[in-house]
Amino acid sequence: MDESTQTQQNRLYDEYVELRAQQQKLIADLLVELPKVDNLDEAYIHQARDAQFHTETPFLMAFVGPFSSGKSSVINALLGAEVLRVGPTPTTDRITILRYGEEPQQMTSGDETVTLFHPSALLQKVSFVDTPGLESVFQEHEETTRGFLHRSDLVFLVMLATQAMTARNVEYLKTLEQYGKKVIILVNQADLLTVEERQTVKEYVLSQSREHLGTTPEVW
Repeated sequence: MDESTQTQQNRLYDEYVELRAQQQKLIADLLVELPKVDNLDEAYIHQARDAQFHTETPFLMAFVGPFSSGKSSVINALLGAEVLRVGPTPTTDRITILRYGEEPQQMTSGDETVTLFHPSALLQKVSFVDTPGLESVFQEHEETTRGFLHRSDLVFLVMLATQAMTARNVEYLKTLEQYGKKVIILVNQADLLTVEERQTVKEYVLSQSREHLGTTPEVW
C-alpha cells in the first residue's frame, strides 16, 4: 500500500470516527429529552435506545436457526463461558444482545429484547445477537428481529448436523438471503459425526443451496 493510499484511509477513518461520535451525542441528547414529552409512546424511547446501541457497535453478528439448534451453545463456546442458558427445550424467548461490560449484568428493553454485558475480550470487537427459534422469529418477534437482521454485518444460520438443510431450513435460508447480508451456515454438533459423514453433510448443504438458491454459501 503506497503512502497516499494509507493517508486517504486514515483520513476516511478519522471522518468515520468523528461522524459516529456526532451520532452518539445526538442520540444521547435525544434520550435525555424524550422522557420529558408528555404521553409519549414508549416505543419511541426503545427505538432511540436501539439506535444508540447500533452507533456504539461497529460489527454485529446475528445467530438464527430453528429451536434447539444450538445457537446459545455456540455463543457460549465462542465466549468461553456459560453466559446463555441451554437445554433440550427452547430456552430463548427473547432477542438477546451480548455486549462487552466490565461486570456481568443484564438490561431489559421492552418485552422482546434483553442485553447481557459480559467481560469477554471478544465482545470488545463484536457484539452477538441470539434470537429465538426461527419458528417464532417471524411471528411474535418478527419486527424486532428483522430490524437486527437488517443491521447485522454477518448472519449465522445454525442447524444441527442431523437435520441439515431440511425443507424448513431451506426456507429460512431463502428468507435470510433476501436481506442481502453475508450468511454463513453453521452445522452444529458435526463433531459427533465421522470425518466421512461430516463431508457428506457439507456436500449436501452445498448442493441444496445451489439447487434452491443458485448460490454457494460458506459452510462451517
